[in-house]
Amino acid sequence: MNFFNPKNLKELHSIADKIDGKYYYLAGGTDINVQIKHEMIGKDDNIIYINELSELKGIIEEEDEIILGSLTTFTQLLKSELMQKYFPILAENLQNFASPLLQTTATIGGNIANGSPTADIIPLLLVLDAKLILSGANGERTVMLNGFYTGYKKNFLAKGEIIKSIVINKNALNGANTFYKKVGARKTLTIAKVSLAAIWEMENSKIKRICLAAGSLNEYARRLPLVEQYLLNKKKTEVDLKKLEEILKQEVTPISDLRSDREYRFQVCLNLIKEIIEI
Repeated sequence: MNFFNPKNLKELHSIADKIDGKYYYLAGGTDINVQIKHEMIGKDDNIIYINELSELKGIIEEEDEIILGSLTTFTQLLKSELMQKYFPILAENLQNFASPLLQTTATIGGNIANGSPTADIIPLLLVLDAKLILSGANGERTVMLNGFYTGYKKNFLAKGEIIKSIVINKNALNGANTFYKKVGARKTLTIAKVSLAAIWEMENSKIKRICLAAGSLNEYARRLPLVEQYLLNKKKTEVDLKKLEEILKQEVTPISDLRSDREYRFQVCLNLIKEIIEI
């Protein structure tokens, strides 16, 4: 196993560009260290250590946006006054993400890049319309998190690219109602069987704006645009629950595994959406 320790992004891109085989970025290591231990990462694979790169650190306030460096840890996010001020939905709902030890080491960028369907933060960032700044040898590009994933643990990162930062508009909430629930085997330190995040606004008793994102139901966490479209501009009393169920079946395709079966997962997701309608 080859280990590289670049001192800046330019050096990182140079290293990644020259590697012919597989390579992995190592930051907090909460996922990769497990893969190394269980020999899921081969002896000929390459590890690029990125946790010392200052370009990937910090939570910065700009005129209209908050920019989170991809090496921001969950502890740093939870303690950030900027995040508490503009995005309390994150600070309030990630308190029980993993153990305190893991919170201090696990990074936001690593959680996104790992792309687990059960990742706690991704549904929350999806309803906030978060953007990702990707950095590569040819410069930077911006992609919406909503379009980042292409399959199970697959994404739009090109060879040599890395998630540099996560960008959220400061007005993403703008006083809207928020909702997040993670259903698991226990209240804390649990892997989600189903998670649902939502932001919505009402005007004249109608749903003026709604964003919904579900985790642990598909090969990656995703928005539910068909359900959003159905609910938009309706009074909550006008929602046909049978129609809602039919539309949801078009958007979520849960699997059965050791933790839950697909029927349970679907019904829980449907119940969570109904809970929002009843609020």
